Amino acid sequence: MGLDVYLTRFENYAASQRLKAEYERRMDRAWEQMANRRNDDEISSQEEEIYSQQCRKIARTIGLDSNGEDPLVQTIRLPSSQYPDHRFKIGYFYSSNNDSGINRILSDAIGIDLHSITSPLAEEEYFQPDWSLARDICLKAIADFTTHIEQHPYGVVPLTFDPNISPTQAQITSKALALQKLVAMKEQITDTQPNTFGGWAGDFFLTEPLEVLAVIPGTAGFLDRPDLPCFYIVFQHKHLDFYLQALEIVLETIEYVLEQPDIDKYYLDWSS
Repeated sequence: MGLDVYLTRFENYAASQRLKAEYERRMDRAWEQMANRRNDDEISSQEEEIYSQQCRKIARTIGLDSNGEDPLVQTIRLPSSQYPDHRFKIGYFYSSNNDSGINRILSDAIGIDLHSITSPLAEEEYFQPDWSLARDICLKAIADFTTHIEQHPYGVVPLTFDPNISPTQAQITSKALALQKLVAMKEQITDTQPNTFGGWAGDFFLTEPLEVLAVIPGTAGFLDRPDLPCFYIVFQHKHLDFYLQALEIVLETIEYVLEQPDIDKYYLDWSS
């Protein structure tokens, strides 16, 4: 399971999946007939347009829209009644599994994440949680995370170092060079670039500097290296409320489904 989570309502899930499989089968056959054993780079743009027209015709023939989607399938995405401007929506959970995503933050803090709440099936694209159980787990996550914020409002950034992978890091051999690097990075920033970012050149917090509480030496795993030297930067986290609000929107989503008379038609899709 990977990034975003979507809530979808199927009028008839099994029939919709059969239509999707039939559409893909006919598209593949149309492409094979047109390509006639040629490589993709040998297909002209005119032929590709003809193929696109064929796909649209196939879709309409079997009851799909011109984009190959089932018109009876509804994607649910509604603003939260509590936090209407939040990135999370009723029916949509944003970037769950990256370093600053809700899954990583919650798992590190309370041992519960979106996987724990929804129990996705790895072998299925769409799945139906036990919505009542999901509600109970989500309520516990909200309570536990609220306590965590009150008692431990901290974040941790591991800064790893490997001169064999990062010659840029190996070139910084003095305080003066570090300051020069900071100035150079600030001069490269434009209005369209983020002002908080990280990479082998370092981690930069140019808009909102970290309120650092501790710098702790240690090791961390990265790529195929389990024990890279690193410093753990412990800081005062000023945005944990974002994740608590996100959890509350997850709860709103669950309760939205539980209120529906046709609850059996609602599925989650966890994008890869």
